[in-house]
Amino acid sequence: MLGQFPRLLSYLKPYKKRVLLAVILLLSISFTPIVLPKLIAYTIDTVLPTHNSVALFHVFLAIVAVYAFRGVVSFWLNFTIGWLGQRVVFDLRFQSYRHLNRLSLAYYDSRQTGKIMARLMGDIDFIQQMISNGFITFLADMLSIVVILVVLFMYQWKLALVAVAGIPFYVINFKLFIRHIRPLSVELRERWDAMLGVLQEKLAGITVVKAFAREDYEIDRFMQTIQDNFNIGMKQMKLNRKLGSIAQVIRAIFTGLIIWYGGTLILHHHMEIGELLAFSALVNQLYDPAVRIVDFNVTVQWTVSAMQRVFETLDTRPEIVDAPSAIALRQMHGGVEFQNVFFGYERGQEVLHDISIKVDPGQVVAIVGPSGAGKTTFVNLIARFYEPSRGRILIDGYDLKKVRLESIRRQISIVSQESLLFSVSLKENIKYGFHDATDLQVVQAAKHADMHEFIMALPFGYDTKIGEEGIKLSVGQKQRMSIARAAITDPKILILDDSTSALDSKTEANVQAALEYLMEGRTCFVIAHRLSTIMSADLIMVLDAGRIVDVGTHEELVAKPGVYQSLYNEQFRSATEDGLEALLS
Repeated sequence: MLGQFPRLLSYLKPYKKRVLLAVILLLSISFTPIVLPKLIAYTIDTVLPTHNSVALFHVFLAIVAVYAFRGVVSFWLNFTIGWLGQRVVFDLRFQSYRHLNRLSLAYYDSRQTGKIMARLMGDIDFIQQMISNGFITFLADMLSIVVILVVLFMYQWKLALVAVAGIPFYVINFKLFIRHIRPLSVELRERWDAMLGVLQEKLAGITVVKAFAREDYEIDRFMQTIQDNFNIGMKQMKLNRKLGSIAQVIRAIFTGLIIWYGGTLILHHHMEIGELLAFSALVNQLYDPAVRIVDFNVTVQWTVSAMQRVFETLDTRPEIVDAPSAIALRQMHGGVEFQNVFFGYERGQEVLHDISIKVDPGQVVAIVGPSGAGKTTFVNLIARFYEPSRGRILIDGYDLKKVRLESIRRQISIVSQESLLFSVSLKENIKYGFHDATDLQVVQAAKHADMHEFIMALPFGYDTKIGEEGIKLSVGQKQRMSIARAAITDPKILILDDSTSALDSKTEANVQAALEYLMEGRTCFVIAHRLSTIMSADLIMVLDAGRIVDVGTHEELVAKPGVYQSLYNEQFRSATEDGLEALLS
């Protein structure tokens, strides 16, 4: 686990000059702890017996100079280390966010958003605290121990051996407790991640919680979760406090031994009083860093766990990447062909079986079938959100695996049932897929989606902020905003995934009018759309249990027994050609 530290420190390579400055400052400050004990010994053993007031004043000036030097160096050392910590975390967070954006959808299918957020924010924040605060103290303490040990042996090697004899007891104490503390650190962090995941999920679904009057239930569950975390945290804290307390006892015993043995040396004229006081002061400065290093163990364990999770994310490879020889499809025409395609979200559990169909550019294809038939999975493969386990998907005759992802997705637009909008302005939402769009193009797209008049009636027009997930808009307005966002990209392939099923008749009519304009001249795949669209589609593909069971026009399919005829009889027979509301899911 500690092998993660070299990888973390590799992020310092671009800032070698600042690292060198920090090392120089650290070395400079590491020698200051031995100066004051030396001055004490000199004062007691030399200055006071000779009543040398000038020398005493010089000692005063030396002490002021030492602390002034230490203060200035400490400031620049902390500033430099703090800058390096902030910069490493900046790079780490940016790299993590960039990597998360490049991971395939399969990664997000199996992980809660809250857990991902915990890694991107909480874990990296903890790494920053360790670098900026704990790490500098740890390094300074380690250097101080080395310097002080050298000075102690120069003073009185026999007495130094007594002081050093206490160090193995510190190590044994540390080893005995760390094997119990480390697993608790890992478990506690994992529990916090899980708690954040559940918390994000429940807050996102607060409407459902309130609709079923489950507030008290969720409060009790959350209370139990934080109570469990509290219990583990207390157990870990007790172990750490025991570790620290035993370390203090060890320190007290060996400090007492030093005073006793040093006093004996003074009685036998092998040591001066000032030397013993200086030696004791140095031993205190030896044991203090040792105790802090022991306490630093908690920070190290948490940081190692945090680094492990962050680097685990960074080491996760996207399942869908461009092939080295992938080409850019500059001008898509919209022809789509599935050749014996199989797909499963998990290995060995396929949800699409032997799908083969050819769609010409500009055709409107309605995809129908019972719930769970694989309709949404089918259209997700067109945008290459997922990779077929077997078979090929072609666009304009090119295998998707041999075409650059960006060039595919920039020419495909999706309007789904759940229209996700961002908490920015209406203008920014519309031009999200085409950031260089002009204001005129934004207005034109809004007009095509029948949103222009509504937007202009708002106090800030297109600059109006719409709140998180477009909370200030109705369901129909969100759908029309999605249509405007799709229209501005001028897609060659349009996917309508259950895009009007949640709308009332009047709202659906408005959205449908906008969709009809958007569909014109484009290859369209329509899932569970209104009756008139399905009936007028160039081709209807019937899916059942992940297989294509029929393909044809409305007239052909409704005339023969099968899944489509059954669905038509169950849900569409009572509908009129004028567009009576119907659902097919």
